[in-house]
Amino acid sequence: MSSKKPRLEDVATLPPEKNLALTLDEVGIENVQTQVRLQGLLLPARAQATVSLIDKQSRGIHMSRIFKIINRLYENELTWPALNEAMDQMLATHENLSDAGMLALDFEFPVLRKALLSGEEGWRSYPLRFKVVSKKGLRELKLQTRVLYSSTCPCSASLSRQINQEEFRKAFREPEVRSAQVLEWLGKAESVGAVPHAQRSEAICEFTFDPAKGYPSPLSLIDEIEEALGTPVQTAVKREDEQEFARRNAKNLMFCEDAARKLKWALMNREELANFQIEVRHFESLHAHDVVAKVGKY
Repeated sequence: MSSKKPRLEDVATLPPEKNLALTLDEVGIENVQTQVRLQGLLLPARAQATVSLIDKQSRGIHMSRIFKIINRLYENELTWPALNEAMDQMLATHENLSDAGMLALDFEFPVLRKALLSGEEGWRSYPLRFKVVSKKGLRELKLQTRVLYSSTCPCSASLSRQINQEEFRKAFREPEVRSAQVLEWLGKAESVGAVPHAQRSEAICEFTFDPAKGYPSPLSLIDEIEEALGTPVQTAVKREDEQEFARRNAKNLMFCEDAARKLKWALMNREELANFQIEVRHFESLHAHDVVAKVGKY
């Protein structure tokens, strides 16, 4: 008896059903569970990969070949050259079938962050997306991330200061006031007539790299974003850290327009960035709606 396995038919290589001989822009797989290695860490990830279908006489693509390429990515450090090579493999395994492709990896990158003053530490996870697009012989390398921060409304702060001035006038009607009296009064809850509203906010960032200028690390870009904004959300905090955070909010009042300008100013001279697109969103604590500002390098 022969042990030779029977040949299994690959119906994907047959002509399109009902003779619909048409090309397709993208065909592929999404939400593929995989792993990536970044800076010595093995991290769970989700992958998306597609290729075009330009052969009108082929019914489909070879999805198993794409899956195998994704499944081997964890074996090496995640770098842009490595992703470029994976894209080359995707197109090579679809020679004469595809002339374009996309490969994206989504995962959370954990970073141990120190508190502002106390020395406490806590973990922050930043969402990252590494994306390679190949079309008409050109490659685009894009990194996407999202940074959370606090924003205190300048208008609310101004109106609050006005009320606090009025409370001061009520408490001290005499022409001369001793500093000791004022200090004692300022330490009481009734001295604060109003406080400005603040909200948790986010900066959604997409960076397009120029391979000739090098590839900045994701963490270096995140650090620059947080430094420009001044009030990124914290992890572990003690009272002195919370007080310092309140002080920074007071010294760093910003509308969403201010936040967008801060980020453009910080990033516009980065030569490695061929382009960037940033969207800042402030989740209003005064209104039921959000406010948004968008800015690009050009």
